[in-house]
Amino acid sequence: MDFQVVILAGGFSSNLVPLEVPKALLPVANRPVLSYVLDLLESSNLKDLIVVVEGEDAALTVGGYGYLLPVLIVYMFEVAAGALRAIAHHLTAKDILIVSGDIVSDISPGAVAATHRRHDAAVTAMLCAEPVSGSSESGGAGKDKAKKPACYDIIGLDSSKQFLLYIATGVEVKRDTR
Repeated sequence: MDFQVVILAGGFSSNLVPLEVPKALLPVANRPVLSYVLDLLESSNLKDLIVVVEGEDAALTVGGYGYLLPVLIVYMFEVAAGALRAIAHHLTAKDILIVSGDIVSDISPGAVAATHRRHDAAVTAMLCAEPVSGSSESGGAGKDKAKKPACYDIIGLDSSKQFLLYIATGVEVKRDTR
């Protein structure tokens, strides 16, 4: 399918202190979260993979997993847009799929890639709705224990929910509404 896949697997979470492991390397059912992402990519026939991690220790850890697919592991000290600029020389395909290394999903990345190609899209984004919090399962009407974010990103879709019309980060929205 000649997509290149960049997996951003270096993010840490301040909510997981004192753990000092990137979220993508945390174990779920005795396997790192990243392994589920790689399995899904392999089953989708997406095989040109670049895993970007933060720091040499994380790179050595990921390199030691022994995946079936050939995986280029790149480590740096900033895993975000700066990381994409830093690995630009590795990106040779017409289409690049950027995947978070800390999300487990049953949505086929191959299907997302095929839809992208079928519509000859410039950009394709996979989104999900935020779950509506209600009363707890125990029947009590207690407050939701999850912290509410200080601001929300805004994403505007057309009525068919197939075309992205607008996107702004919560920080931009807050700044623009002052």
